[in-house]
Amino acid sequence: MASDHEVRGSTPLGRAHGPLAQLVEHRPLKAGVQGSSPWRLTESDSALPEEDEVGKFDLPLKIYILSMIKIKSDLIKTSDVLLNNKYYIYVLFSIKDHKFYVGFSTNLKNRLREHASGLVVSTRNRRPLKLIHYEYFIDKADAKAREVFLKSGFGRSQLKEALKRTLVKLGYKSS
Repeated sequence: MASDHEVRGSTPLGRAHGPLAQLVEHRPLKAGVQGSSPWRLTESDSALPEEDEVGKFDLPLKIYILSMIKIKSDLIKTSDVLLNNKYYIYVLFSIKDHKFYVGFSTNLKNRLREHASGLVVSTRNRRPLKLIHYEYFIDKADAKAREVFLKSGFGRSQLKEALKRTLVKLGYKSS
């Protein structure tokens, strides 16, 4: 009969440590069950256990898990990519008339589909269009101000200067 130590989850090499150890939990086995393993996958889809589950692990693993939880929560607090307020300014180049279109959107992929499908009145007859530049903002007022600037004479000249190599490849001739 196996000792309690063997049944509760030790392996021949000792207790599991490291990133993979967080995916298992220790469960006692019933004596005499053939083909069972003391290591069972947790039912959670999360790679990290809930904070109250941390007590099940050895100290070095607890420290690792708690640091991963802290990193994950810090990313959620500081990453603007996870926020819902995303604003884009984009520049399309018309292959047909060699002119620019500067626009604003909160969903760039969807807006580009609309342009390509001819659903946008101002670019419908100027297709095909090529996205040559876009900028991402987390503040709507900043994005709108940038759109207004790029539509101004000075903004367009700066845009042409910044994208001059791209424009040459597209056959644009500056006037």
